[in-house]
Amino acid sequence: MCWVLFLFSIFSYFSPILSIDQECYMTVPEIANHFGYKSEVHLARTKDDYILELHRFPCAKNQQTCSSKKPAIFMQHGLLSDGFCYIPNMPEQSPGFVFADAGFDVWIANSRGTPASQKHVGFGPEDQRFWNFTWEQMSQFDLTASVDYVLRNTSQDFLYYMGHSQGTMIMFARLAENPEFGAKIRQFHALAPVATVSHIGGLFQLFGKKFLEYVEILLGRLPYTPLSIPKTIQQIISFFCSKFIMQDICTLDIGFIDGNEKQFNQSRVGVYLCHTPAATSVKDLQHWVQLVKSQKVAKFDYGIDGNIIEYGRSTPPEYDLSKIQTPTYLYWSKDDILADTQDIRETIWRQMNHTIAGSLEMPHYSHMDFVFGVNAAQELYPKIIENIRKDFDGWRKSKIHGF
Repeated sequence: MCWVLFLFSIFSYFSPILSIDQECYMTVPEIANHFGYKSEVHLARTKDDYILELHRFPCAKNQQTCSSKKPAIFMQHGLLSDGFCYIPNMPEQSPGFVFADAGFDVWIANSRGTPASQKHVGFGPEDQRFWNFTWEQMSQFDLTASVDYVLRNTSQDFLYYMGHSQGTMIMFARLAENPEFGAKIRQFHALAPVATVSHIGGLFQLFGKKFLEYVEILLGRLPYTPLSIPKTIQQIISFFCSKFIMQDICTLDIGFIDGNEKQFNQSRVGVYLCHTPAATSVKDLQHWVQLVKSQKVAKFDYGIDGNIIEYGRSTPPEYDLSKIQTPTYLYWSKDDILADTQDIRETIWRQMNHTIAGSLEMPHYSHMDFVFGVNAAQELYPKIIENIRKDFDGWRKSKIHGF
């Protein structure tokens, strides 16, 4: 704690002369405008009264009017992240901008609890009730409200979904629990897919089961609270990590959690850390710890008594991925220590073999490289773009000819 206060005093004293990248102070729509992209802010209300902010890039760079006859793609971020993860680099390297320039109608999600979506009809983020959620509610409520909003506002029958990490889990859960929802998702592109996390690496592997026990005890004592870093502290970290001498140290610190990040734009590390990690609930992280221990894809475990009250049974219900019918494409790496290949084989492949439409290994990609990596714009996104274009063009032709 002392080092935080020390850094804060330095930052306060020198703040007039400290130079932090201007994107550090910008929202996703502001960053888009900064790079010449038209952006829109939309608000979607969930059935449990959260107000979610969606960010839209309807046109390519420097275009103000664009065709409405284009595929809509919905981009969903992962844990401790928000919509920024789809525009972290320069335009030609960031998936949100790459897809906009390729002729897509880009919609970027911000799940409940993230800075852009800390709104509720009945209470705000200062109220503990606000933080009573995990990815389970993001799947049940956020995803449904957001997808329905996009389809209404684009007059489309379906959209294409691209999720990263936890963003894949919430779609797996939604499609498993409500297969009819799959009619709204033409294709599901899963970057660094996670369902079970039995073989997770990083801190969990380093410290073993004892670490999980300590984390679970700690999180259990902090119910319904936010998991976030104060913005001022984040800006201090961003400032120091933007300096050349600190960039390798800062990326090493990130890799300690989710792997050796090989593809970061080192000059952007300060900007990354000004927006990442993004806020979520303590309960969300607690849910993930439960999954590591249980080795199952299940709803939140409230204990025997709590489960009986919540679910009418002593154990939390599991999600049956074999019920999923939506064509799904997996993008994975043996170097990803969070979305482990053994978990992918044992759960996703085994239960969804009939709906896996494609599987692509990305050699040497760590967990965050799928969205932050500068090489993905040449090695990964063009393959997804080509696949969607081919499908969308085929659908349009069949509609024209009445098939």
